[in-house]
Amino acid sequence: MDPVWVGTAARLGRSRAALQTRPEVLVVGTTDEVCGLASRFTEDPVTPGTVLADELRIRPVADIVKAIEGRLIPVDAIGVRASGEVIDPLGGVAQLDGETFEVPNDALSVSGLGLRAIGLASELGIRLDGDALRRIGAHADNVLSAPRAALRDALTQTLVGHRPAASLQLLLRAGYLHFLLPELVALVDFHKSSRYHHKDVWAHTIQVVKQAIPSPIIRWSALLHDIGKTYTRSYETGGKVHFLRHDELGAYMFEGVSTRLHFAAEDSARIRQLILYHLRPGMYSKNWSDSAVRRFGEETKAFLDDLLHLARADVTSKRPGKRKRVLYTIAELRGRVEEVRRLDEARRPLVPKGLGRHIIDELGISPGPRVGELRKLCEMAVRGGELQSDPDVDTCIAFIKERIAA
Repeated sequence: MDPVWVGTAARLGRSRAALQTRPEVLVVGTTDEVCGLASRFTEDPVTPGTVLADELRIRPVADIVKAIEGRLIPVDAIGVRASGEVIDPLGGVAQLDGETFEVPNDALSVSGLGLRAIGLASELGIRLDGDALRRIGAHADNVLSAPRAALRDALTQTLVGHRPAASLQLLLRAGYLHFLLPELVALVDFHKSSRYHHKDVWAHTIQVVKQAIPSPIIRWSALLHDIGKTYTRSYETGGKVHFLRHDELGAYMFEGVSTRLHFAAEDSARIRQLILYHLRPGMYSKNWSDSAVRRFGEETKAFLDDLLHLARADVTSKRPGKRKRVLYTIAELRGRVEEVRRLDEARRPLVPKGLGRHIIDELGISPGPRVGELRKLCEMAVRGGELQSDPDVDTCIAFIKERIAA
């Protein structure tokens, strides 16, 4: 079979600066050569085993690309040495200069490489024609043989890329989502099976992902926040459609996705919480009491920022007035949470409960105004920074003794 060829408008050129505009550059060289690229490295949160330096995603490897020619996508094997020399063993730059994009069939037979090809094509703004997509899709079942963590990382890269909506549509058309995330495929045309009108859940999901900030946690949450709707649809007399408890079911279903794709425990817990709570911000009204706001703030304290980012992305109404009202309500909720926290902090005792009794018992001071004065002395010391926040009883008593002695 012939290789898969597609046209592209991407022209990266041959300079190191141009290469740095790519979402990922495979740096071909020894570790010492790679370390000469930049003085400062940070761990890449998306792809384990890679680092970020000067906006360049780097995977240090030996000069072995030629040995596996035919099993790599040429434009994905472009590298750069510390000197700035472009390393292009498979002719990837020439393909891009000629506005072409090749995926060798041998590469497609490698488990997971077709998934990478679709993500890369979308990221570079490449239009995959029907024949190219058919050839890539013919190998979709190979993902079942790929390491689960590698599949998760490839999907994550797609989600946080510049064109996640287009990438997801390509993955659906090529059949990859059927193997990777059947929970999502169940949303496609789900609205057409209803005897009453409700919005297209798949189109809504795509829009939410597109609107979400490019954070792996938030975009995964956006992608999966409505997967519980398929199994929770119900109707009222008169035609109103409900998806009661789809948030809870979606969080439960995500546990299977997390296990299947080997999510890190911390990431899994956070995404699950975001799916579980994604409806809560939309329930807020200015009539909520301070107690209700306080309870919401405490329940979501560890992930409130992410939750509100997701809530904003979840606003997909085409009516500008409604969008503006909902976004304002979310902003108002955030302000109320912060206001209640400030009030609670101001009311919180600065010294330990029962300090007065300890002053009486340990310092031999008779009950009366003097006990209150000494307690107040400790409070002022906390406010002034002389005592640490939330001091224990022993610290307060020692401080009072020093002051009395002075």
